[in-house]
Amino acid sequence: MLFFKMPCHFFRVLMTYYYDKMTDELDDRILDTMQKGVGIRPRLTELATELKEHRSTVNLRVTNLEKNGIIKGYRPELDWEKLGYDLDGYVGVICLNDSIKNLTGKIEKDKNVFGIWDISAGTFDLLIKCRFRNHQDIRELHDKIMSVDGVKDVDIWLLGLNYKEE
Repeated sequence: MLFFKMPCHFFRVLMTYYYDKMTDELDDRILDTMQKGVGIRPRLTELATELKEHRSTVNLRVTNLEKNGIIKGYRPELDWEKLGYDLDGYVGVICLNDSIKNLTGKIEKDKNVFGIWDISAGTFDLLIKCRFRNHQDIRELHDKIMSVDGVKDVDIWLLGLNYKEE
């Protein structure tokens, strides 16, 4: 009787460890490969071939990664220069805490704004990721930000050559 209890207990401990961990080595390989642009749905056959795994195994794993919220979606990779956005940059904003909600509400739908972050340390209170078609777009966004009560200063950085992006 003791012989049967130990393997069952060991199996329960092993399975608990496995299911408590969000990903294993195969999941990590799948995610790394997908990050490189290989096998994003519906090209799971390509992903399975790259990983040398059965398509059904990869399909099950990807489905589980989606259900667990690890894979949140699939987005196309756009060539912003071909769409006319030749200038990438960031805007740092120094403002009063009371003005942050008003400012983010005013700029979140702007065609040039692609991300807004609250900064917890350093000089700036907000960091805004932007793409611009021309210098007029830069001026318009700058003026829109400065028109909000409580904004003290704005710094704009335009990006040059990109040496690495993931």
